[in-house]
Amino acid sequence: MRTVEDDETGAFYAAMAPVYELFFHDWTGAVVEQGRTLDRLIAMTIGAGPKRILDATCGVGTQAIGLALCGHDVLGTDISGPALARAAASARRLDAPLSTRQADLRSLASAVPERFDVTVVFDNSLAHLLSQAELCEALRQLAARLVPGGLLLVGIRDYDVLRVERPRFTSERIIDDRDERRVVFQVWDWVENGAHYDLTQYLVQHGAGGVDAHAMKCRVRALSRQDLVDACAAAALTDVVWHEPADTGFYQPILAARRK
Repeated sequence: MRTVEDDETGAFYAAMAPVYELFFHDWTGAVVEQGRTLDRLIAMTIGAGPKRILDATCGVGTQAIGLALCGHDVLGTDISGPALARAAASARRLDAPLSTRQADLRSLASAVPERFDVTVVFDNSLAHLLSQAELCEALRQLAARLVPGGLLLVGIRDYDVLRVERPRFTSERIIDDRDERRVVFQVWDWVENGAHYDLTQYLVQHGAGGVDAHAMKCRVRALSRQDLVDACAAAALTDVVWHEPADTGFYQPILAARRK
């Protein structure tokens, strides 16, 4: 398994883990809201009631904890040990029954032999897989973790639009708390053909003690919807449906697919 020490994506999220909650005015509120939104989508697709769920790119637990708070039995896995440690600590603080395990999305079978009703990968995680071969392998791994009829949910940026517009500066937020102001934004440096970009995530904290700045960088694939649909087909996933933010209330488009 690739580890934080030898994987750029793992290192990116290891650096993000201690400060990720600062990207939100109310991270706990976002956890609860996203969990409820996804719970409704799952119930609409495969029926209400507690499900066994694998969040295979758990990170600090934004969706995994929210789903656990909705009564689901959730295992969160991630390539980043520091991110998982943060998720486990936050789950304890919020009294959410979340289990965690370190695992690479591209080799889940070696760490996660169980089967699940639902597997999820959110927060644009699949865009860190820089080739179609890696994407297809990840979706094969995710499909293999599902019971027959199980549901895969993928949250992704709408790169069909973004590859045309090629924004350089995005996701800007100014968060004023009592003790400090935080400025959060990303800079995207596109490669010539628009297939990838180098993302630098900035967090600037301005408080009574002065200014503190963080910058974290990684390469991202501008993953088209057709790329994802093709990878689902290669993984023998069926019934592919796109759910738009206007319909779900979630902040990114969601692809849903089923295992035969």
